[in-house]
Amino acid sequence: MRNLCERAGVPYFRYHALRHAGASLMDSVNVPIGAIQKILGHENRRTTEIYLHSFSELEKQAVRDYEAARQKSHTFSHTK
Repeated sequence: MRNLCERAGVPYFRYHALRHAGASLMDSVNVPIGAIQKILGHENRRTTEIYLHSFSELEKQAVRDYEAARQKSHTFSHTK
């Protein structure tokens, strides 16, 4: 993962961070915790709750802005 991050020019992170981010994003758009739990493969709901981080309204707006820009991007139109 370190090599991939270096090649992409981004700070080093582990896959675990992606799980946290994904769970938090799903939670921020009101995906039921049971569904998030199943997607992450957790047997215990409490384990899933540990992954969830509350997003502020500013962060939620940033995600909406990102999604709107992604919908308009040239790359996105070629990956459908």
